[in-house]
Amino acid sequence: MMYFMISFFFLMISMFFLNFSLLFFLMKNSMFIEWNLINFFSIKLNMLIYLDWLSNMFIFTVLIISSMIMIYSSEYMYSDKNINQFFMLLILFILSMIFMVISPNLISILLGWDGLGLVSYCLVIFYQSKYSYSCGNLTIFSNRIGDIFLIMSISMMFIMGSWNFMNFNNFIYKLLIFMIIVTSFTKSAQFPFSSWLPMAMAAPTPVSSLVHSSTLVTAGIYLLIRFKEMIYSNNNLMLFIMLISLITMFMSSMCAIFEYDFKKIIAYSTLSQMSLMMMIFSIKMFNMTFFHLIIHAMFKSMMFMCSGIFIHSLLNFQDIRFYGNMKKFLPMTSIMFFISNLSLCGIPFLSGFYSKDIILEFFLIYKLNYLIYLLFLISIMMTLIYSFRLLYYLMFKKFNFLNYYCIEDSKIMNFSMMILLMFSIFLGSMFNWIIFFSLEKIFLSLNLKLLILNLLMFGIFFGIILFLINYYKFNYLMKLFFGTMWFSYKLINYLLNLLLLSKFMYNYFDKGWSEFLLKNTFSLILNNKNYSFIKINNILMMMFLLTLNLMIFFMFI
Repeated sequence: MMYFMISFFFLMISMFFLNFSLLFFLMKNSMFIEWNLINFFSIKLNMLIYLDWLSNMFIFTVLIISSMIMIYSSEYMYSDKNINQFFMLLILFILSMIFMVISPNLISILLGWDGLGLVSYCLVIFYQSKYSYSCGNLTIFSNRIGDIFLIMSISMMFIMGSWNFMNFNNFIYKLLIFMIIVTSFTKSAQFPFSSWLPMAMAAPTPVSSLVHSSTLVTAGIYLLIRFKEMIYSNNNLMLFIMLISLITMFMSSMCAIFEYDFKKIIAYSTLSQMSLMMMIFSIKMFNMTFFHLIIHAMFKSMMFMCSGIFIHSLLNFQDIRFYGNMKKFLPMTSIMFFISNLSLCGIPFLSGFYSKDIILEFFLIYKLNYLIYLLFLISIMMTLIYSFRLLYYLMFKKFNFLNYYCIEDSKIMNFSMMILLMFSIFLGSMFNWIIFFSLEKIFLSLNLKLLILNLLMFGIFFGIILFLINYYKFNYLMKLFFGTMWFSYKLINYLLNLLLLSKFMYNYFDKGWSEFLLKNTFSLILNNKNYSFIKINNILMMMFLLTLNLMIFFMFI
């Protein structure tokens, strides 16, 4: 009962932030709140809170999904003995996310950012198995790289006199902007930091629905949107973002085609959509980036929740080859999963259509390389391929599990998904009428307008070809290559082994020649009677001057 009360509380607050966001958007206002935390004599510690329609809308998205996840988890985690710790970790994650969203300076963003990384690590290792621990280590080490770049950017902003990025319209330090971009890449799992997101599926399914689909991975996109004024004028960095996101989108789409793990397929889909948002950002469509971020969070969280019901009903089997004819055993869940999958594909008049159609049309009129166009269209087509492949294994294939196993829909879980289902159907059109009605009108030829339907036909055609070549011998090598994300798991393992360099430094520097010079040299000098006191003073003076010169040298590099 307590969890339902917390869920209802989050739901009410989310409605408040939705109204607040629409009010700020219509009035074109924003709000700075200065909160005095500590006032000790002349020392004042203030906390700044920045609220505009973007932050309010993002908080609404986080809270509405969190409230549904609370109801969903009360049934999904019912038999788990650590359910109270699970809900405490979820609440800590939600608070860290909100703290990061409302922060206008990098110091407070770092606190929320580290909170997200720490709590997500605790949620990934929640089941406390060896596989969970290895996945958690990969997750936290990949995100630590972004934290290092964020701390370095804080150090560089100290030179500029303020950590509040709202005070600047443009940064003269390109290295600082590059550090912010790499920080967002690590959290949004862009190449070469992509391998942690599929491994994070070792967490419970409610965690995947909340953390690894709609909130944590979108934190990097949100950070880039906040720094858009500083990145906007740098075309080279925009091209860098486009190329990295295009590589990630192509790689994740190919990996999803050759994957059989249910949750990992949806994780690759999330990675592909994150890359799509990065590409929209790189062509300077910032409002459309945020539009697709909100819509994607709704239907992707519902897709993960549906997958949790499927996995929960089939004794935690995640191999889609065990599934089949689920529309007969779980009709309500199958309908919701089917709608969310169609919204992912951009089928007309669902929420995903209103963002993906404009994205595709605007991308076609943008002046780019033909190779970029080709890879982008192939990636969009592969989205259709793995989506309909997943539907085939779930809905239309013969049931391959225990014939007499009792499978039934959970009413509490289905109720928690109904609100997200409404948003997945109507939110795109609502936002298109209310908020994003002022977007550019794009006029294309008839052939380009019908390109989405052509991509649908080609996607189904190539999907059939992939099923036909499934029996050839080289398919094993293709699955080995794409199933390991172009062997990026091996790359990350070798990079993590570089941490052994610190052990080498400790053994051979801290405990090696430096200790010998600082301790044993003086003992040899003092024990030797041939050296006078004056000579010892001269040696000490020379060492002092050498150290001073080295300090001055490194200060002015």
